[in-house]
Amino acid sequence: MPQYDFGPLQRAARARLAFNVQCAGRLARRWIGAAVAIAATGSMAACGGGSGGSGANSANVSSSSTSSNSNNSANSTGSPNPATNANSNANTNTQPMSPTPAISAARALPAQPVWAAYYGLGSALDIAQAAATFKLIVIDADPGNGTPAFSAAQIAALKADGAKVLSYLNFGACEKSRTHWNTVPSGFVSCGANTSAQISKYQGFQEYWMNPANADYQNLLVNYVAARLAATGVDGFMLDNFEIVGHGAGSSTAPCDAACAQGGLDLVKQLRDRFPDLVLVPNAAPVQAIGGTTGGVSFPWLIDGVIAEQVFLPSTSTSVVQQLKSWQSTEQNLGRNGFFAGSLDYVSSCTASSTAQTAWTAAQQAGFSPSISIASLDSICWWSFLPVGS
Repeated sequence: MPQYDFGPLQRAARARLAFNVQCAGRLARRWIGAAVAIAATGSMAACGGGSGGSGANSANVSSSSTSSNSNNSANSTGSPNPATNANSNANTNTQPMSPTPAISAARALPAQPVWAAYYGLGSALDIAQAAATFKLIVIDADPGNGTPAFSAAQIAALKADGAKVLSYLNFGACEKSRTHWNTVPSGFVSCGANTSAQISKYQGFQEYWMNPANADYQNLLVNYVAARLAATGVDGFMLDNFEIVGHGAGSSTAPCDAACAQGGLDLVKQLRDRFPDLVLVPNAAPVQAIGGTTGGVSFPWLIDGVIAEQVFLPSTSTSVVQQLKSWQSTEQNLGRNGFFAGSLDYVSSCTASSTAQTAWTAAQQAGFSPSISIASLDSICWWSFLPVGS
């Protein structure tokens, strides 16, 4: 995710860190997401990644009915539920689901849209071309101190041809460079002041993993951070670092026990209740969440898609492919055939068209909506094979 230490005009340079090509995806996770929870690999570990929440460190998300305000203690603990153990992930989509809740038509995403993630300045983007090309666009709409990367008029222009525009929302961690790290209105506790919610420092970056079960953190995200983003006119949120709910109590990266994981699901329920018409798309959603329940609602009903990174580049990750397919299968079993499953892969430059097209084709053959970009996500690669307006 972008680091804001140097102000908005330096966004294009924020990701220029001394990582090698093998670590490019890990770098991009700080721009659009964290490491996929069930796909921790040796190459990721070499780039500073942790366990990713797989295996013994996976969260055992409770599938019992839980109110959205339960498990709010940052230091609470819980007993794992064997029914949702990572070893039974392949079968989680067969678990009984709650009755169909009302789903706003405004949440509907296009079927397999051409999409992009772009965290540069609106003024540096050909907005008319982007609006004509993409049907789903992820930007960073954070208003900051009043100099946002995108104005309300630019966001409206991106939506002019029917595209859905989502804003980045850091769900599982908090960046020290965001204004809400230190400065929040009365009635809220800033991330910096909320030491009880800080789990651990995010290795290599100026941010901290946060406990999504903490009541003050929930209030901050739902009623201040997300509310400010919604006011810009975006259609919803891409929930980054959602992998926290799959870390498990034994994670060396940022432990998140059963109560913490349940709190993450509850936080999504609070976002859904506050913004019933907005789209929610978590990044790196662990399959353990498929069997989760919050506020009497099965978790898969609350979201409208999932994103995963480094699915087909630098090589195909069978575990991440299966992760996306598990979500697709679950949502199809619920009758939600338009559920968005996006793969985001990275190339070394926008001239690597052959590599990009190979990954693009593989994603489409797997049934996913592909996006191929450079790791910094501060520009869009206008590939010759990009379909227009589909």
